[in-house]
Formats: sequence, structure tokens, C-alpha cells
Amino acid sequence: RGRLASTTGILRQAGARPGAIYGRLADRHLYRALLDRDHEFFAALVAELAEALDSEGIEYVAGDAVEGFNPGHDVCRLLINAAVSRLGAGGRAIRNYEFPLDAAPATETPEGSLRLDLDDTALARKLAAAHGYPEMAYEVEKALAAHGVAAFRTEVLRPVDYAFDIAGRFSRPPYYESYGEQQVAKGIYGEVVRFHEHFEPVALELQRGYGAPPA
Repeated sequence: RGRLASTTGILRQAGARPGAIYGRLADRHLYRALLDRDHEFFAALVAELAEALDSEGIEYVAGDAVEGFNPGHDVCRLLINAAVSRLGAGGRAIRNYEFPLDAAPATETPEGSLRLDLDDTALARKLAAAHGYPEMAYEVEKALAAHGVAAFRTEVLRPVDYAFDIAGRFSRPPYYESYGEQQVAKGIYGEVVRFHEHFEPVALELQRGYGAPPA
């Protein structure tokens, strides 16, 4: 079920403005592009994102960390890295940051990180926004039960020091493969998105187009 309306409401409350490719794809369309290894599709998204970052005068970008939990999250990171690399090749430097979506909230602050320690008012706004997102209620309660409210008082955006070589950034096989196998067994999914078969070829094509030649 789509949850774009809830996302839009949260962003509006936060004063954020949707960008050029916001809400472009449903999950099933993204997964289909991965399963088909549709390199041209992802390259077009990179070009559009890079153009938007440049035309808007963006100086830094923050997005999903690679965690091997959800292929959609990991694809977002690849697209950001490719767009930043594309602009960097033309002399347009953008500072690139990441934050975890599945792992525990970051507490350490690596060199070059951006850190925000929320006061009580800001933390209350953050929790209210999370609880006001009905489609994510289970994930919100699970995260609060696992880490406690205090863990979400600190926001850390870590500098990204990698581009397209992501194979060593999570345990393998990634979680999304075992989850996909369960969904196929239940008859919910028709195919399993796999790292080596589907995801890595996309990463390598983006590397060929926007990064150093693959080893």
C-alpha cells in the first residue's frame, strides 16, 4: 500500500519542499527495475537528480546509508553517490552525508560529521511526527522498544567515504534476500531481489558511468 500521502504531510509539517523526483516510483516499480537490471533507467534518475542538485544550488545532501536491509534504501544511496560524482567530475563539489534507517541511531561522531542534539521541544516534535505516520506505526514502536526514546535525541549525519563498492558494507547475504525468500514462499512476491544477481550489476554500471573504472 502506498504511503506517499503520509510522507507528504510529514514533509509539509517540517517545512520541506519536494524535489524533482520525489514520489516518482512505487516500491514494486523500483524492484522491477532492479530485477530487470535496467541500467538506463537508473542512469536517467542520476542525471535528473544531478541536474536538480546543481540547479537548486545545493551545497550538501543527506540520504540513506547502505545497510543491506532494504534494496530501495541502498539504491537511493547509489543514486546519490552517482549524482554527486557526476557533479564533482565537472568541478561542482557537494558534501555528501548518510544516516542509518535500520541500525541503531548513531552515537559516535566520525570526523567531518554533522551532529544535532535535540532539546525537549525538538525531540517532542520528532516523536509526534513519527507517531503521526500510521503506515509506519509498527516500525516506530519496534525502534523505540529496541533503542529507547533517548537514543533518538541525537542526530548524526556521517560523511560518505565510499561510492559504488558497497559489497563489504553489510553481512551477506543481505537481509532483503532472506526476507524476499519468505515472501516468495508465501506467494506474496514472485521473485527475490538478490545482491550479486540484480543489485551489484547496477552498482557496477553506475561506477563505469560516474566513478573510477571497476577493479
